[in-house]
Amino acid sequence: MSLRGTSATKQSQEDSQSKNHLCSMIDIIRAKKFSRMRIMTVAVLVIVTLMFVGCSQYEHEEPIGYYQEKVPLKVWGCGYEIGDVALVDTEKVPEIGDIVLYDARINRCDCMAFGPGVYLAKIIGLPGDEVSFSEYSYEANGYIVTFEREYESHGVIYKRSTKTKNVMWGNDTYENVSNMQLTVPNSEYLADEFIGYECPPGEYNEYGSIAYNRFTIKREAIKGVVLRKVGHDKEFEEYWKNVVY
Repeated sequence: MSLRGTSATKQSQEDSQSKNHLCSMIDIIRAKKFSRMRIMTVAVLVIVTLMFVGCSQYEHEEPIGYYQEKVPLKVWGCGYEIGDVALVDTEKVPEIGDIVLYDARINRCDCMAFGPGVYLAKIIGLPGDEVSFSEYSYEANGYIVTFEREYESHGVIYKRSTKTKNVMWGNDTYENVSNMQLTVPNSEYLADEFIGYECPPGEYNEYGSIAYNRFTIKREAIKGVVLRKVGHDKEFEEYWKNVVY
């Protein structure tokens, strides 16, 4: 073999090695670039995931159903205070023992009343249940609700007028339901307390509108069933507790 042929072969081998080295370098660069892109992609996915998880935890500290709302309460009662944030189910059908949030104006029991118009009550009777009245109490499903017989003013004791006189029951009025047994009207629920006065239009006496005592809540007046307390809004409390009714 000639020297010239040997030199050409050697040159070809060197060129081949250079090309292989160059390809290796390109592969390494590509690998590093791909690895860097993969790391960046994973990092972005992690950040996005954390953002969504964080938002979810902030917005909903606990699972909330489709028909459940967080409602700050303007009134106290039934174990709740003004400013408590309650989880309210707006679709749940009330059962015995449930606490409901209801609109007194829709219920037509806000005659001569001042206030936020939305109140709390415990349900002790369902449509069709029997209710027994005495002069200063009523009973249903094992619950007994009593009225105060007396009150004191300037050191003098006075007898209270009974709530069982002038009663609105469904769409019917009664002069006195003491010693009577009535059935909770359709689409109404019996509360564990006297909930307000209803003044039918056009009914008057020498003192003005005739006010009838109401103990039931109409289904359309119920905004929802209160499930539990989920928080407290101090700023909301400070505002509403200073509102004079």
